[in-house]
Amino acid sequence: MGQGVTTASMTGVVKDTKGEAIPGANVVAIHTPSGTQYGAATRADGYYNFPAMRVGGPYTVTVTFVGYKEQKEENVYLQLGQTLVLSFVLLDEATELSEVVVTATKDPVLNSDKIGASSNFNTNDIQRLPSIGRDFRDITRLTPQAGGSSFSFGGRSNLYNNLTIDGATVNNVFGLNPLPAGQSNTTPFSLDAIQEMTVSLSPYDVRQGNFTGAGISAVTRSGTNDYSGSVYYFFRNEGMAGKKVDGQEIPVPDFKNQNYGVRVGGPIIKDKAFFFANIEWEKRTEPFYTNPVRANSSESTVGKTQATDDNDPETGLAGLRDFLINNYGYDPGVYKNFNRETNSLRYVVRLDYNLSQNHKLTVRGNATNAFQDQPPSTSGGFVGGPPGGRGNNNNVLSFSSSYYRINNNQYSITAELNSVLGEGKYSNNLVVGYSAFRDFRENAGGKPVPDFPLVDIIGPNGQNMTSFGPDPFTKNNLLNQDVIQINDNFSIYKKNHVITLGTANELYKFKNRFTAIVNGVYRYNSLADFYADANPATTATARPSQYTIQYIAVPGGADASAVEWSALQLGFFVQDEYTGINKVKITGGLRVDIPTYLTDLPVNNYVNRLDFNGEQLRVGGWPEVRPLWSPRVGINWDVKGDRSTQVRGGTGVLTGRVPFVWLSNAVSNNGLYFGQFNSTAVPFDVTGDGFPYNFSTTPYVASPEQFADLNAGMPALITNPLDRNFGRPSVVAGINTLAKNFRFPQVWRSNLAVDQKLPFGIVGTLEFILTKDINAVFIRDANIAPAVAKLNGDGRPLFGAVPANTTFDRAIIANDRRVQGDVSQALVLDNTNKGHQWSVTTQFRKRFSRDFELSVAYTYTDAREVNPQSASTAGSIFSSQAHVNGPNNPELSYAGTLTPHRVIAYGSYRKEYAQHFASTIGFSLEARSGNNFSYTYQGDPNSDGIAGNDLIYIPRNQSEIVLSTGSANDTRSLDEIWTQLDNYIKQDKYLNSRRGQFAERNGTLSPWVNYLSLNFLQDFYIDAGGRRHTLQLSANIENFLNLLNSEWGLIKNPARTQLIRFLGYESPHTAGTVTAPVDGNGNPWTATTGKPVYTFDTNADGTALSESYIPLQTVGGRWQLQFGIRYIF
Repeated sequence: MGQGVTTASMTGVVKDTKGEAIPGANVVAIHTPSGTQYGAATRADGYYNFPAMRVGGPYTVTVTFVGYKEQKEENVYLQLGQTLVLSFVLLDEATELSEVVVTATKDPVLNSDKIGASSNFNTNDIQRLPSIGRDFRDITRLTPQAGGSSFSFGGRSNLYNNLTIDGATVNNVFGLNPLPAGQSNTTPFSLDAIQEMTVSLSPYDVRQGNFTGAGISAVTRSGTNDYSGSVYYFFRNEGMAGKKVDGQEIPVPDFKNQNYGVRVGGPIIKDKAFFFANIEWEKRTEPFYTNPVRANSSESTVGKTQATDDNDPETGLAGLRDFLINNYGYDPGVYKNFNRETNSLRYVVRLDYNLSQNHKLTVRGNATNAFQDQPPSTSGGFVGGPPGGRGNNNNVLSFSSSYYRINNNQYSITAELNSVLGEGKYSNNLVVGYSAFRDFRENAGGKPVPDFPLVDIIGPNGQNMTSFGPDPFTKNNLLNQDVIQINDNFSIYKKNHVITLGTANELYKFKNRFTAIVNGVYRYNSLADFYADANPATTATARPSQYTIQYIAVPGGADASAVEWSALQLGFFVQDEYTGINKVKITGGLRVDIPTYLTDLPVNNYVNRLDFNGEQLRVGGWPEVRPLWSPRVGINWDVKGDRSTQVRGGTGVLTGRVPFVWLSNAVSNNGLYFGQFNSTAVPFDVTGDGFPYNFSTTPYVASPEQFADLNAGMPALITNPLDRNFGRPSVVAGINTLAKNFRFPQVWRSNLAVDQKLPFGIVGTLEFILTKDINAVFIRDANIAPAVAKLNGDGRPLFGAVPANTTFDRAIIANDRRVQGDVSQALVLDNTNKGHQWSVTTQFRKRFSRDFELSVAYTYTDAREVNPQSASTAGSIFSSQAHVNGPNNPELSYAGTLTPHRVIAYGSYRKEYAQHFASTIGFSLEARSGNNFSYTYQGDPNSDGIAGNDLIYIPRNQSEIVLSTGSANDTRSLDEIWTQLDNYIKQDKYLNSRRGQFAERNGTLSPWVNYLSLNFLQDFYIDAGGRRHTLQLSANIENFLNLLNSEWGLIKNPARTQLIRFLGYESPHTAGTVTAPVDGNGNPWTATTGKPVYTFDTNADGTALSESYIPLQTVGGRWQLQFGIRYIF
């Protein structure tokens, strides 16, 4: 098994009619399609074991022994990961055949091998159930404990899953996305290449590891003694999608989706060697422009963005484009009617070679080459991102120049050798794999990234209205990953015992070039402010509300800032599967994983000498190498001995990987490679520091005297004795470092389940899973000083401000939220044991035949976490976590991947008729809670330096909030503003229930989602030349309820998450202002705090925001139809 499941197994006992074991009986299982044989003689206790068998079937199992009649069992099928118990009672030669007895435990649920929570999906499921994107995630989400929309399971982040194909890890272990090619929004392999998949949440088999979410194992198809294959084509466009959303006619922009390919398999040498190959193309052209732009400012914003398609000085994008072209020679692109391209080429080749009856070799190679144009990132990096994000939504309409293309290329080869030794007394499974990931970015359309800043323009409703200029994280972005895997399992078969010894090892090598925000980011409070600052024909009368840049501080440019490093994760385990107790199987084992770091890193001797409130950082230091122990035990009890009632469960520790990008942040953000600058009070006067405070198309570049000495581990120091910062580093840097005792994620997971055979052949399951974090990832900023006061009003901690120019003003004086002025941020990757998840599932399944099955399940889940666990950098995690008590003290709250209530049902039925026809229908129904989110303030009322991360206080009445107009053009009275806010709170069920309290992080749920999809297959077949030839037509309908009624099947998203805008404080207020350590009379400084002042912004057209949610208007929120044609032979 290694880290993933690749095969099935068979075991059983051979006895005579007196119940005595028959040693030496010859048991042979033949995989009928390929002729592959598995054989063994029964041991002294009458048992036999066939490990590492091909998944699927049919098999024919034959038992012979001198003096006894031959016995045979046909049409035996094996599921991925299943251990089929098939026992025989041999009859002597004189016994009538009618007395032959064969006992088998074939039910995938009611069998002794089922202990933890898992779901299996076979070839029929993959072929028949709906998947309009032909994506394996459409199948795995049918797991009852899956999340709503993020490939998460049990409330855990999708970055904590482990995906294997044929036993080899294919995760994007760096963690920018849980899947290879995931950033391109394509699947890493074709459904036509997959035979079966298993999702395991609580495995008590210690051979499975490297995840604390779920382990997803897939096995590819293999060839047989018959040539077989398929050629297929699937297609959909804008004419095959809904035209209305919630009763409103909203045109569908042009799009086109094509998926086509071929698979073929067959013999190389009959009964000996086989091949399988699949190649598939996916090409999509779809609109980026999904929310129409208003013609002018008098037009309503309902269903449209706040920007306008004219020269309006506050909202006009046409005028902005002309201004940039005429004054700067920069074409920002277009802002409407433009598309994104997605291309993917994926192929798989597999060879199976039966070296002998006891030794079988599999070699598989696969590759994926994919790209997709993406909207600009909403992240601000080491600061908060713009309110409302970037891209295209109900608020924002960005120019096409801000979009980027991500290229994902992955290549993998795996070899697996399964051996039976010592006449069936031992077996060995060896898996060796190598994967290479090559990812890089370009501007959208595959164009080079220009040296031009990104500019965010805030609109009339306080949310970002538009962005232009290249995405801030794309310039020079490159990531190479190489992963080598070696797993080996050796099993010993004894009476009542299967003892397994093994090792699982992965070697990682990374090269990451990531020059975030190297072109700089400007943010303006209005389009008018931008014009007032950027017009070269006039003297600037405005400044950006924020200017941010990270610049390279080593010689050699971007290439010199690239980091290369390696790590190794070793794993060793021992396990015993004990069956010596009647009706009971116990599995117990111990696993140890040892993360090891192989690269010496540059240290920052200057920062490491600084005192951060009694803590000294370890910049350039890895955590101590310590073993991570994972004991596990599981039990399966056949209560009545007839597999009608089964109790199962277990408890133990799971050890996973940390997304290596978070470790890589500590490698690159060491205060040597880069300097950081951020100003939220941009001055008009030249300060002499060289930063372009007024709008400039030329990014800031550090001078040679600012370059760090990597060999000495020292940043460049200011040598001018007249400089106020003499002896300090010439650059202010953002630091990421690792706590000395940092540990990879570990959880303690327990489950208890009862499976019951019910009337009419229905199998019911009641399952409880509890997960407790042992080592959850926790990120803190060591450079944030304690709060200086409580905010007058809601009482949250209030932090001190910093000077307007922290590069120029390094000295720490009273009421400064910085601990050290020579660093902008000092993020420490640490651990916490806070966090838990639990779920209860009830499921009913019925398999009528191989052509008819149904399943329905309901799951309730509760998941809590301290830090968000899904982001591409430690800085993004830290800046995006909503809180009340300060960024270093986030509350234990709801996980961002939580789906509290979820019903999932699926099934398929196939009927052959009239000798040449077959019809199939498959369906999947998901009814669930909507995605959760946080209500926060726009701005930074607690003065922690991060905007948009403060959870709102919900006022009970007007006396609990100080309101003001939002701008000089805002003509509302204060009573009118309160009435609009109060009405909004009243109509929002969550907010109204929490008046007088703070909003909870991820505590708000979007409206309930009902999503039904159907798949119809119509076969026309003839049998000729010894084989069947089939022409298959298909129609896949996604969101069928929306087809019936445009008001059904809706996905609704929040209209505004940064609900209330922070304007400033009442006077007097000094806690949010840097002051001298003593007052004018020489007395110690004392904080005085005025209440924060807020406004509740209207929509861009001046109307009040009156509804919490708006329906998703993109194609993904409407019904879609996809046609397909396939030839099968």
